[in-house]
Parts: sequence; structure tokens; C-alpha cells
Amino acid sequence: MKPFFPLHQGFFGLTVDYKANLWEEIFACIKNIGMTYQDVLSAPTCERRFFLLKLMDNNQKQQEIAEEQMQSTQNRNSKGSRTTKIGGEQLKAKIQSGEFNPASSDYK
Repeated sequence: MKPFFPLHQGFFGLTVDYKANLWEEIFACIKNIGMTYQDVLSAPTCERRFFLLKLMDNNQKQQEIAEEQMQSTQNRNSKGSRTTKIGGEQLKAKIQSGEFNPASSDYK
């Protein structure tokens, strides 16, 4: 005789995959947000996920700010880039002809 209402293995409890994800969320909430174990377990899933998403957004923003600061310090410490290249003989000729004046404010 076939059962009237066949139940699958995870019907009366959480699956192994769900438990692993739940434990990851519990660990993240305890370590990074400062919630207690009981607080995490008693919080509704949508509330717990909201806190974790806010934590991820905050970490992403901090990482972007750090990258921007890193790029700005690299740009400040760089020597710059040349728009034109001239050789030594060409430079001498420009200085002698007065076309290039290193003492003027345009070339500092």
C-alpha cells in the first residue's frame, strides 16, 4: 500500500545545506554585528538578513573609500606623465632660441 501523504527526508527539520547557511549567518552576526547567539536565533530571518546585507554594504563602501584613498596617494606621489617627448639636442635648441624658458612660471 502506498502512503497517503509521502514525506521527504527534510520534512521534519532543516536540510544540511540550510543548516550550514544558518550557521554561517549566525557566525557573521555574532562576530561582526555583536549580536548574541540567542538574539540571532530569535530574530526573524528577514531581519537577520537585513542586518547582514547592511553589513555587506558598509564593508563595500569602506573598501571603495580605501581604494580611492590609495589611488589618490599614488597619484600624489607619482611624477606625472609627459605629453611630448624631446631629446637633449632639441631641448638645447629650444633654450638657445628662447622658445623654452625654464625660469618662467609656465614650465614649473
